[in-house]
Amino acid sequence: MTTAHHALPSSKQPLLRGLMRWVGALSLCGFSALSQAATAPLHIVSTPNPNVFPLLLAMSNQPNLPVTLLPVGTAGDASTALSNGSANGLLAMTYTAAQMVTTGKVPDLKLVSVNFWDGFTVLAPQSAQIHSFYDLINHGVLIAGPTAGGKGGGPDLIFQAAARRAGLSAESFSLCYLPVMQAVPLLLNQTAMNSNPACNPADSSPATAISLVEPAATGLVLQSRMNPNTAGLVQKVIPLQPLFSGYSAWPSDELPHGGLALRAGVLNAPDSRHTAQQVLGAYEAAADQIMAAKNHPLVLMRIAQQISQGITTYYGQYGLAIPAPVIFAALRSGDFRYRTDRPLPTIEPDLTAFLTEVVGSAPPSSFIQPLAP
Repeated sequence: MTTAHHALPSSKQPLLRGLMRWVGALSLCGFSALSQAATAPLHIVSTPNPNVFPLLLAMSNQPNLPVTLLPVGTAGDASTALSNGSANGLLAMTYTAAQMVTTGKVPDLKLVSVNFWDGFTVLAPQSAQIHSFYDLINHGVLIAGPTAGGKGGGPDLIFQAAARRAGLSAESFSLCYLPVMQAVPLLLNQTAMNSNPACNPADSSPATAISLVEPAATGLVLQSRMNPNTAGLVQKVIPLQPLFSGYSAWPSDELPHGGLALRAGVLNAPDSRHTAQQVLGAYEAAADQIMAAKNHPLVLMRIAQQISQGITTYYGQYGLAIPAPVIFAALRSGDFRYRTDRPLPTIEPDLTAFLTEVVGSAPPSSFIQPLAP
C-alpha cells in the first residue's frame, strides 16, 4: 500500500514560505536570547567616586547593557569584592587600583582605560587666606571620602603625594579623615575638629581647609554662597593637578586620576573580554556625551539628573545624595573632566612613573593592559 503525496497548490506556497520564515525568525530570536542570557554580565564594583558617573549614564541610556554595578562604601570593600569573586571589574582611581596590586590584595588586576582627568582640589574659607600647601602647615585639614574618611584610599593617596611635591608630609598638618557629609558641615560651621570622635582629641580648633574631589568641591562652594555659615565664602584654593609637574604625556592641569580595571580572567576569556569591550565602549560613549553637553545647558541638566538618580539608586543606602544642580555646576565649571582620547600606550611611561610616585612602589609592567572598545 502506498501513501499518496500531494503537492501544495501554488496559491498556498508563498504562504507556507512566509510561515517558515516567521518560524525560523522566532527560532533565531530564541537562540539569540539564549546566547545573550548565557553571556555573563561584567560585575563592576565601585564607591561613589567620579569614575562611576559615566557608567551610571551608560546604564540609564542602555538598560540591557551587560553590566552589574556593585555599590560599596570604601576601597577596602571594593578590594574584598574583587578578591572573593563577586566582582571582576573596578571603577576607581588609578592609584587605588595600583595599590591593590602592589600590596597583593588583588594581584591580577589590570588597568585597561584611563578616563577621569581632573577634579581634586583643596578648599578653604576666603578669610583664611590660603594660597599654597605652606599656608596649611600646622593647621587642621579635613580629608573627605564619599561615604567614609578615605584614609588609605584615593583621596588620601593623592593628597599625601601632593604634600610630598611641596616638600611636606602628612605630619606637616593636623589631618582628619571624615565622610564628606560630616566633613563639610564641620568646615562650614567652623566647629572644633575634636567635636567629631574621628579627629584627634587635641584638635580643639576648627579646620582651616578641606581636600575634596568633584562634584563635592563645587557643591561646597555653592553651599557656602547660598547658605552663609560661620566660615563665610569657601573657595577652591589649591588645585592638586598642577602640583605634579614634569610629566609630558598630559597637560599640566590634568592627571590620570581614574578609570576601569579588570581582573585577568576577564581579559583571558574571549566571551568575557568581548563583554568588557562592549561595556567599555558604552562607558566611553557616555563620558564623551557628558563632555559634549558642557555648553548645552538643557542637555547637560538631563544628564546630571540621570547621574543624580543613579547615585540615589545605588548609593542612597550609604546616606549619600548628589543633587543634579551640583553635578551640572561642577561639569560647567571645567574642573570636572573626562577624556577618551588618550590610549594607554601613548601615556604608559608617564602613567607608570605617576603611579609609582603616588603609591610609593612601581606596579608590575603587566598592570597596564589596554582594552580597545
